Amino acid sequence: MSEIPNTAYRYALGFYVLFAGFFWYAFHALGQFVAQHYVPQSASGFSVANPKFALWNNTVASLLTVVAVVLMFASRRLKEYVVDVGDELTRVSWADLKETQKATLIVIVLVAVSSVFLFLADFIFVKVIQLIMSQAA
Repeated sequence: MSEIPNTAYRYALGFYVLFAGFFWYAFHALGQFVAQHYVPQSASGFSVANPKFALWNNTVASLLTVVAVVLMFASRRLKEYVVDVGDELTRVSWADLKETQKATLIVIVLVAVSSVFLFLADFIFVKVIQLIMSQAA
């Protein structure tokens, strides 16, 4: 087995940080949703009307995120997979700025041309259907 470069571990750390951010956002949004739709809207307890709701919701989301990330770190197979993905990313030949700009311009032009084509096709089909419907009536 080859030596895994340090860059692979940096990519893996980046993945874990992205996962943690995703988990925090998901738990935070879930807390708000549950509080708005399933908890009575009184000023006490875990309800949106409580002035300390944001603090409680952020705390619960943070604790659940810590638990989720610890469980992710505890999984040896997941750690190996994420490091292997990071190792593969070190072998990718990334496009330089000029190539990226050219590819972006091509995509923008093709999207514009496709949009115009689809607009015209839709317009023509609508007119044909209207003509057929007016003749049938």
